[in-house]
Amino acid sequence: MTNPYPPQGYGPPTQPQNNTLGLLALIIGIASIPLVCCWPVGLAAGIAGAVLGHLGKQKAAQGLANNRGQAQAGFICGIVGAGLAVLSLLLGVVFSVVDLPGVGN
Repeated sequence: MTNPYPPQGYGPPTQPQNNTLGLLALIIGIASIPLVCCWPVGLAAGIAGAVLGHLGKQKAAQGLANNRGQAQAGFICGIVGAGLAVLSLLLGVVFSVVDLPGVGN
């Protein structure tokens, strides 16, 4: 009994998934939150995490990556870290300018 169909070959090569942007966005975005204590580093890391997260979401939408959730989490954490860094800066400026009653008297 022979097979009436010819043997099937391998399919075309597929593009490897490029998940680097989403992973970096997640790592830098999460790191930006505790780095708020030194606000310039936290602000820079937050902005970098948000930008990388946005680029990672675009790659996932194009089908070039499969980690949209990581990119989204990195984007959100980057926004939160940058916002907290700006808030920390503003509070530092306000508390250095405003003379609070009962402090240092």
